Amino acid sequence: MKNRMLSLRGRQQAQGGSKYMNAYKVQGYRGGIADDPYSGVREAFRFGYGLNIRGETNVLKCNQKLKVDLGNEVIVDLILFYIPASNGILYGFGDTGKIYRKNGVDGTWEVVYTDANGKITGAAEYTNNDGVDNYIPYLYWATETKVSRIKLSGIWPTDVEHDWGTLNGDPSWHTMAEALGVLLICDGKDLAMVDYEGAFAAGANPALDLPRGHRNKCLLGLDQLVVFGSTKGDKVEEGWLWTWDKIQPSWIQRRMIAERGINAILQGEFMAIQAGVKGGLYFWDTSSLIRIKKFPGEFGWVNPGGVTIMGGLPLFGLNGSNKCGVYSYGRLTKNDPYALNLEYIPSHEKMENVNIGALTMYGDVLHVSWKDGIEFGVDRIDADNKAEGRYEGMVFDGGEPFTQKSFRTIKLVTKKLPKDTSVEVFYRVNEDDEWQTAAMQDSSESFDKEGKTKAIFSIETGGDEDEPGQGEEYEVALNIHPSGNNTPEVKSVTSYFEPVGIL
Repeated sequence: MKNRMLSLRGRQQAQGGSKYMNAYKVQGYRGGIADDPYSGVREAFRFGYGLNIRGETNVLKCNQKLKVDLGNEVIVDLILFYIPASNGILYGFGDTGKIYRKNGVDGTWEVVYTDANGKITGAAEYTNNDGVDNYIPYLYWATETKVSRIKLSGIWPTDVEHDWGTLNGDPSWHTMAEALGVLLICDGKDLAMVDYEGAFAAGANPALDLPRGHRNKCLLGLDQLVVFGSTKGDKVEEGWLWTWDKIQPSWIQRRMIAERGINAILQGEFMAIQAGVKGGLYFWDTSSLIRIKKFPGEFGWVNPGGVTIMGGLPLFGLNGSNKCGVYSYGRLTKNDPYALNLEYIPSHEKMENVNIGALTMYGDVLHVSWKDGIEFGVDRIDADNKAEGRYEGMVFDGGEPFTQKSFRTIKLVTKKLPKDTSVEVFYRVNEDDEWQTAAMQDSSESFDKEGKTKAIFSIETGGDEDEPGQGEEYEVALNIHPSGNNTPEVKSVTSYFEPVGIL
């Protein structure tokens, strides 16, 4: 929807006088982050983070924040895969060979094993024959050329079967998933396999092999098929999707995406594929392929273990962007639009030069691993505290990008403001590099009056000293400051303006 559609067609009386002015009203926020700053789906916005846009009522409010998990000090590498195991324990597998665990949502992380082979590039739980006709669950993990395992009931490190199996060798990824009744493992151009009887197929006799030049990176069990994605290297703009049913001697379908490899596959309301290094998100139903969205930033990608489902909503841990974090894409009801939202940023509140390793739901609580330089962390949802929220609206030109406009007043309408919470309002014209701060009549730059529901901000003193508040294009932004678990709830933001000519 073009931004001009948000402008009220009628003229409204300006606050405190008889003069009538045009009104640009922002109300409704379920459209999420737009691809284009000038247009998007209904109720879309240019950018934001820390916002809950899918609440029961269509208001703008803060989401829960992420907090550092207990025992985080023992995390010394980037966890690339989480396994919430059937014994109730959460395991994490790191990129220098560390294996971590915590027992219970409120448990403390501990290191249980260090694999001497280094980076762990895939992990999964799978139940199979232990060799004496007992079918028991194991934890499997892979390094560059080896697969190791331990019975879920085993004792660390005593019962670890180190170098249990040998792979072709891939330094990047050996993503694993249970599919078609077996455990499948990405292994270069092949799929290796552990079956229910405990037999291992790899190396010269893999479960499935692809043409040379392909390197499998991610996979997903889908009904009677396994869907997996491959790359042809860092310099080749080809990613390939494949299907197989374990019955046919070779792959069944393949589909090329003109992106630098397939990074992650997730099944929510539909199958979503993140491909390439420029944030591409795709829909594929093994027939139709559609590029549905792009993550913010010039670059961006998701690790194979950096996806999960939270309450029916697909989540993606974005790397490589200047707006990294945990994004959602989807909807919770059929009447809502499919929306992209930056739900969470890491607990240290950085979005740039941050790696998101893995996501998982454990005890109905989201867990996120991250790396920032030489710092590593595991975050989890903080049920007792809201995050700071940032909202940046679309570029508004009123349908007349050639007409200069004078913006004078911003009216903010909220639900009753909770104690110790506040909202700041900002604006800019003609996409200026700096946001200007709006102030109220008492010179306050923050609306923080407990129990009140509206505030009037003047913007006559911002922008160019000679033409304050004037410009052909206009944007409004909000900083929403919570207190504990209380958050402001913004109903609408209305900016009043009048045309002043074409010069």
